[in-house]
Amino acid sequence: MSAGNLGGPGDAAEDHDRDSHDSHDGDGFGDFVEFEEEFGTFAAGPGGPPPQVTADIEAITEANEEFYAAAEAGDLDRLGAIWLAGPFEASVQCVHPGWAPVFGREDVLRSWAVVCANTPFLQFFLTDVRIDVVDRIAVVSLTENIITDMSAGSSEEDPGFIAGGRATTINIFRRTDDGWRLWMHHASAVMESVEE
Repeated sequence: MSAGNLGGPGDAAEDHDRDSHDSHDGDGFGDFVEFEEEFGTFAAGPGGPPPQVTADIEAITEANEEFYAAAEAGDLDRLGAIWLAGPFEASVQCVHPGWAPVFGREDVLRSWAVVCANTPFLQFFLTDVRIDVVDRIAVVSLTENIITDMSAGSSEEDPGFIAGGRATTINIFRRTDDGWRLWMHHASAVMESVEE
């Protein structure tokens, strides 16, 4: 759960009362109270979320920022350190904007090597960041505001150009013994509206 996604102190009780009156009408979604019992809930308050949740959010934020810093630097060693390794590495996935999905840690890292080799300058400004945590999985949704230098292969006659764009992105992290590691990255380009 994210700090921005918390209910007030009476919300759970009110929801339960509402559910019991509705009796679900066969909606097939089950009882939210069972979800609460399995994953736990906490209320917003002056103290904020519990210490473990706060620590997780801080660690995930740091891991997410390191991913983008490594990509900006074109540092494949740093990228390799942030992507999930071990028993789940075959399930690692990445979707670059406009690309087909890439599966498996080795091929994902190879795809980043291609991106880094063909992009002399890459900078991300992250907005709309939201983090949700359930047990060993964290979902980070955000908007990538990207600036790139498209001068690869250019000459003095054709110096290239700086380009910008946006992508709406989901990064999924898994908790490991070595900290939070990136498991899946899906970035989808946002088409800019053309004004007439």
